[in-house]
Amino acid sequence: MFGDGKLCACKPISEADLASFIADCVLNKDRINQILPIGEPGAALTPQEQVLDFLVKIIPSLEDAAEFGKIGRYYAAESMLVRDQDTGEYDAERTPSYGKDTLEELFNTVLKEGMDGQELGEQSIFLIYR
Repeated sequence: MFGDGKLCACKPISEADLASFIADCVLNKDRINQILPIGEPGAALTPQEQVLDFLVKIIPSLEDAAEFGKIGRYYAAESMLVRDQDTGEYDAERTPSYGKDTLEELFNTVLKEGMDGQELGEQSIFLIYR
């Protein structure tokens, strides 16, 4: 983990909500050629609060894979929240939310139903789901 694990917050968004957001952007002329911040409707999460630490507590043998995943995330050094240009601070409240799915709901679904439909094929880093 980098720093204290609280700097690099993000608002993860589900595949379905992101697809819907992108489709809405295609249909809205004001959103063409824009960099648009977006996140789930839930609270912002720091690396410290995210799933990898949770999984390691349940399955200690995943510790190395979890650490690799943390390092591999491109937002490991940069917050995914809107940055206030005047103060330089990242602001979860100003980061737009979209959709209805939350990361917590996804994790609950995975625990109950598994990960069918989430296979990454050749894009998978770990051999678990190849």
